[in-house]
Amino acid sequence: MKASILSHLDRLADEHPDKLLYSYLDVNGDPIESYTYASFLRRAQAIAGHLRKGGRFASGDRLLLAYPPGLEMICAFFGCVRAGLIPVPVYPPSSRGFQSALYKMVHIAKDCQAAGILTSRDYHASLKTNLARSGVSASGVDVDYISGLPWIPTEDFVETIAFDLVIDSSKILFLQYTSGSTMEPKGVIVTHENILNTYSLVINHPSPVVVSWLPQYHDMGLIGCYLYPALKGGTTYGFAPMDFIQRPILWFDAITTYRATATAAPNFAYDYCLRAGRLSKDSLEACDLSSLRVLMCAAEPVKADTYTRFLEAFQSYGLKSESFYVAYGLAENTLAVTLGGRNIVSVNKRALALGKARMTTEVSEIDGATQIVSCGTPLPGLDVKIVDPEGHFVLKPDRIGEIWVAGSGKCLGYWNNPELTLKQFRARLVDDTPYDDGYLRTGDIGFFHDGELYVCSRIKDMIILRGQNYYPHDIENVVEKSSGLIRHNCVAAFQIQEDSEPALAIVAEVKNPRSIPEARKIAAAVRNYLNVEVAVISLIAPRAIPRTSSGKIMRHKTKQMWLQGEFTVLSDFSREKDAGNCASEAHANSSFAELKARYNLTGQESYNLVEAGLDSLDLVVFMHELKELLKDKGAEVLARQVDIGVIQRVSVAELFGLAEMLENAPEEAIVHLRHSLAAFREEQSAAEKEMMTNDRKLVFEPPVPAPVPDTPMPSHVLLTGGTGFIGPFLMKSLLEQTRAKIHVLVRSSDENQGRQRLRAAMESMGPCEAELMEMFEDRVIPVCGDLGQPNLGLTQDVWDLLASEIDTVFHNGATVNYLFNYDLMRDANVLGTNEVVRLAFEGRPKEFNYVSTTFVFGWAVKSVLYETDHNEDMELLDFGYSQSKWVAEQVVFDARRRGLSARVFRPALVSPSVAGGGNNFDIAVRLVAFMVNHGIGVDTLNQVSFVPADIVANNIVAISTTPGTANKTYHIVRDDYSNMMDITGLITQATGRQFEAYSLPDFVPELIRRCRKEDLLFPLLDFLVGSVDNISSMEFKRYDNSSYQMARDASVWGKADPSLEDTVNGILKFMYRKGIISITPREADEVPAGNPILDCSEALPDALSATAS
Repeated sequence: MKASILSHLDRLADEHPDKLLYSYLDVNGDPIESYTYASFLRRAQAIAGHLRKGGRFASGDRLLLAYPPGLEMICAFFGCVRAGLIPVPVYPPSSRGFQSALYKMVHIAKDCQAAGILTSRDYHASLKTNLARSGVSASGVDVDYISGLPWIPTEDFVETIAFDLVIDSSKILFLQYTSGSTMEPKGVIVTHENILNTYSLVINHPSPVVVSWLPQYHDMGLIGCYLYPALKGGTTYGFAPMDFIQRPILWFDAITTYRATATAAPNFAYDYCLRAGRLSKDSLEACDLSSLRVLMCAAEPVKADTYTRFLEAFQSYGLKSESFYVAYGLAENTLAVTLGGRNIVSVNKRALALGKARMTTEVSEIDGATQIVSCGTPLPGLDVKIVDPEGHFVLKPDRIGEIWVAGSGKCLGYWNNPELTLKQFRARLVDDTPYDDGYLRTGDIGFFHDGELYVCSRIKDMIILRGQNYYPHDIENVVEKSSGLIRHNCVAAFQIQEDSEPALAIVAEVKNPRSIPEARKIAAAVRNYLNVEVAVISLIAPRAIPRTSSGKIMRHKTKQMWLQGEFTVLSDFSREKDAGNCASEAHANSSFAELKARYNLTGQESYNLVEAGLDSLDLVVFMHELKELLKDKGAEVLARQVDIGVIQRVSVAELFGLAEMLENAPEEAIVHLRHSLAAFREEQSAAEKEMMTNDRKLVFEPPVPAPVPDTPMPSHVLLTGGTGFIGPFLMKSLLEQTRAKIHVLVRSSDENQGRQRLRAAMESMGPCEAELMEMFEDRVIPVCGDLGQPNLGLTQDVWDLLASEIDTVFHNGATVNYLFNYDLMRDANVLGTNEVVRLAFEGRPKEFNYVSTTFVFGWAVKSVLYETDHNEDMELLDFGYSQSKWVAEQVVFDARRRGLSARVFRPALVSPSVAGGGNNFDIAVRLVAFMVNHGIGVDTLNQVSFVPADIVANNIVAISTTPGTANKTYHIVRDDYSNMMDITGLITQATGRQFEAYSLPDFVPELIRRCRKEDLLFPLLDFLVGSVDNISSMEFKRYDNSSYQMARDASVWGKADPSLEDTVNGILKFMYRKGIISITPREADEVPAGNPILDCSEALPDALSATAS
């Protein structure tokens, strides 16, 4: 068998299985996904097995890869290859430029005859939403074609399915559709051999560390930053392109933090970083680029001024001139043709136009010269010629012609296009062609000077904006169709310079000078259909655009006439002038402008606010201010319907588009939004229910476990969620009640950092006795991992060790957030639970203890909820936390049915310890603090069952070590009923604070009237207001805890509930210690002195969201 990239990667995984291969960062630079060489191969193998399962696809089938930025697309790519299928990466259409991207996707699917589309569930849902909203069915895009293909979310392909397959390197590796014409891209056939012959030429040092924000569907991103580094035994740290645009400092921070040796970007990125306000001196204070051996500028024409200014600006930060260079390449030649360009030449413009590169050295010639940056020398093994494009003979140095390439990097051709393949990939010189398969015609114009290649322009009239290619006729067609007042075949589109940046200009003839179309609408049509901004539109009189004798438009001549002002312009549009007008129109809408400025948004972003990096508090503030602005516009009903779910899902562009519509056509906006919200909720509800139904079973087929020994006393425990609220108390109880070694899963870069995190968690309980901390140091073992990652983020060796040693699992880890939807909670809470359960089934037989919650009942109205109730029908589960915990609990029940010995513990409201210890800022504590500070209460009879965290943890451990308690469910609620009036009454006794009691319907308006942004409760205000009817309906609901009482009382370690008075005092001590109430408990001598404050906005970062892991 010939070598393939798979056999190469397999060998590297055998050599260093635990070495980091890929890591993906969020907008703050924190890793959110990562794979070692071994774990990545397991992930690819899992996907491959599912794709081959049941003969779903045949070898050689093409599958589109349509993913948002992240590592799953790379996993799917290798999964396809391992399954003998051909991956086809595509740009996933999003809100902005939706029609143009969708057109490309449909074209690619048809051209390659795709058998299916691999994607993520979240992206597929957003695509269906955009299809419903955009009305593309009338635009000529054949939506039915891709809708009829199977869409396959791969994130649930966890279980590995064995299969046999032999990969031959002569076979196709993947299809890389070129940016080419934005309307009809061509599929370049890339083989294993192409990649293996070129990877060591492009990355010339071993074990590279690459940082990349480039799109993964683009050849420079996929091949240069993910395939090549892997084959060199390196590591890639990736993040999303929009994160770079939002925070360009992230690029430099990642290079500095990870000591990157290689990175690459197109010219616009370097220019973007040099713009005023993009990078401050303060943000660059720690910047260190000295580790870089390769800083490549490629993918679009490089401006000499940008190259020079960037080098000058960053040499003081360690950037070496020999590391920063320009390259030239194209997908048709597996990415690269030349490397190492650093020289800049000044060339006479007049000679250039005549096909000669005449260098200028005299000062007097500067005005007539242009500067061109070298693209370096050809890669070893490549034969690069400058050829006369008409006569097909080789030109001498300093003569300008078409760039032709031959060698091992040349790809096989264009998929399904033999005629164009013959023309472009099999070109022959007029005199002698030493290669049987000929040369590749690049379509680019350039020349050789002193052995280095200089690229001048394109043979085609290609327009290149920010690395994206646009054919003029595509733009011209859109302009013609945008208005019936434009003459047919009388539009010219060309590239100009606007403030030294490439920009798009359009000249169009009108049919009648007395009937002028609105240029702004033409610009909008181009933006919507092609996803490109128009800088200038000039509408001119008929018969003014120059043509050839055959009637073709002379674009270059048109451009020259336009630049020299030779046209009589009837009406024009300029982006700059339009922006000024929009700013003027937006003056009355200054609040929306303020929101954009505050969150650094343009209002045109295709992603949503969660993806823009806003945390929970920012999301709520944004939603609150948007609702207030809607009310100001008279849309009171709509304001009430806008909730956090809408904010999380709808794109930024749609949100601000709504604002504009409210300004210009409020009645139309109200009708539009009412229908949109109704459709949105129905769609989301159905999608979530379907997802939850699919998720409630184990995602893998477990082996039949061996019986668990009769003695339940553990020797090796695995604990998740050790740094959460209950976690430290569980560690303490396990140390006190057992002699077990306690392995705690914790997110950390190394064991020392993990131990520091766990030590800090222990200290959050309050002062710990020396003996307890000695046991902690001796018996607690940090396990560096992540609940939201496959294999819990563990290396295979660590996983296998835990599987063989652990005999008892306490799965307490979860993301707690009352604002996020199910999809955002799913990775940690549902898939993480699957991974912990999978570990429990492997190796040594294990007892499994799962910490669930009474929130699994949602807003249930049943009078008594028994411990045997499971809410099988998913009733009244309408927010992400309750939904994800319900599904996770169902997964545990499924595991129990398959032989796993498992207990389920359902705490209700976990309060700080009796001594006021812990770090709990959950919803109940926030509400009580607000009531104390404002002196208001509620007279509802709903059961309020506070149980201190130390009692909850103590009794979970006590029950878990008591014989006869396995395979049962326990409600950890107070034995005796209490309500909020009981709580406020005890607070009055302890502090003297008086409460004005309101009925629940009257309490909510009072809450809204008093709650300010600085209040700790403010982020949850919308959640509470939206839940008031559900809370009212549960007034007489009670929880039975008979099994819990019996098991607790049967254990020598079991502890009964402390008095309600002691519980409330513990809450008061905690709130006073944290400075979130403005009064002092009367037992002041028992409470540490503090400086109580009412404004908690600085005291607490984002306590809304806590992942206990």
